[in-house]
Order: sequence, then structure tokens, then C-alpha cells
Amino acid sequence: MSNAYLDLLAYFGIGGAHPGGFNLTQSILENESIQPNELALDVGCGTGQTSAFLAKRYHCHVTAIDKHPIMIEKAVERFKNDPAKVKVMEGDAQYLNFKDDSFDFIIAESVIVFTDIEKTLHELARVLKSGGRLILLEMTAEQNLSEELQRKVCNLYGIKEIISEEEWRIKIQQAGFTRIEIIDTPSELNPSEIDDINQSDNIKKELYDLWEEHNELIPFYRHFIGYRAFKCYF
Repeated sequence: MSNAYLDLLAYFGIGGAHPGGFNLTQSILENESIQPNELALDVGCGTGQTSAFLAKRYHCHVTAIDKHPIMIEKAVERFKNDPAKVKVMEGDAQYLNFKDDSFDFIIAESVIVFTDIEKTLHELARVLKSGGRLILLEMTAEQNLSEELQRKVCNLYGIKEIISEEEWRIKIQQAGFTRIEIIDTPSELNPSEIDDINQSDNIKKELYDLWEEHNELIPFYRHFIGYRAFKCYF
């Protein structure tokens, strides 16, 4: 099923559109210890900004997957003349085409909420090696949301639900993770700084309108909706 918000990100070619933006990604990953021989998976890689950073910073082997064909096209373009160890491929987070215990490190930035959360978390647990680690950056409800607000936000982003930190913890545990840490980040949902854009030609007016609606919504609801960065182990 098509998702207009994900279409927006794809056609505008926006890197680091997730909460906190690419600056937050870098600050989180700088504290990781990833070895050159380790295998990393960037789920919902978008145009490949995070994958590029992982490959350049750690010289590890990165697999970058996304479900949106325009995102894949732009990620491939990013690495066309780049010797970085990044393999870009189409993939669905809910049905990962990888063997069990395939990766040492997995990152998903504002991806899981756009899928069947339980199904995707179980898939990520399946392909993560024992001793590996998973980093998730996801939208959270900061307080009980009214039905009207839930409906408005879910309709805008094409998602089914907005869940709290505790509900995320429960779902992550149910997927098999026994250790869950909250990475220290600002929790408030503020507009991300965007400086990585590869815009398509002839973008429909509806997508411009949707982007404007998104930008109007964030400051108005930032006390109700935030995000968390989770680090998960077995």
C-alpha cells in the first residue's frame, strides 16, 4: 500500500528526515564500537546517508535496504562513484530476505512505526547475531493522546498507532530482546535540520501540501509526541 508521506521523503530525496536529523545519527553512532569485519544493516535506508556514514566511519560492510523504489534509486546513485562498502537493495523490514543471525549491528531510524511493529521487531531479532546490537529511533506518545489527535497524526503519516516508551519496551522485549537501553537524546519532536536533498523533477503539488502540513504539525504537537532512541541486545 502506498504511503504519501514516504512518497514525499522519496521524491524530495530527503536524507536525515527522522527526528533529530543526521546530527543525532552521528552523535549516536560515534559512541558505537563497530569493527571493520562486522556486518551492518541499515533498515529503511532512504537515500543512504546513514549507510554512507557507517561505511566511512567504521569501514564495515553495510547492507542498505528500503522498500521505496525511488529511495533505492537515489541510494544507488549516492554510491555510484563511491568505493564505500555499501550494498543497496530493495527490502521489506517485515519480511527480511536474510538468513538468521546475519548481522552484528542493525539501525532503523523512524522506520518501524510505518510497518507492522511486532512483525518487524521479530524479523530484526531473527537476523541479528547473538552479541549484536540494534538501534531504533522511533516516534513516541509523551502522554495519553486523544482519539482526534491519534487519528490526525496517523492519517498524516500513514501509520496505525503512536505508542509510548513503555509500550515500545514491551514490544521490543516480546521480540526477544532482554536488554533495552534508552540512549540519552532530547526527546522533544522538533523540526529536523535538512541539508541532504536529492529532489526529483515534477513533484506533485499534493506532496508540497503534505510537507507544509507536516511542518505545521510538529511545533503544535511537540509536547504530545516525541521520540526515543533505543539500544537493544539479547
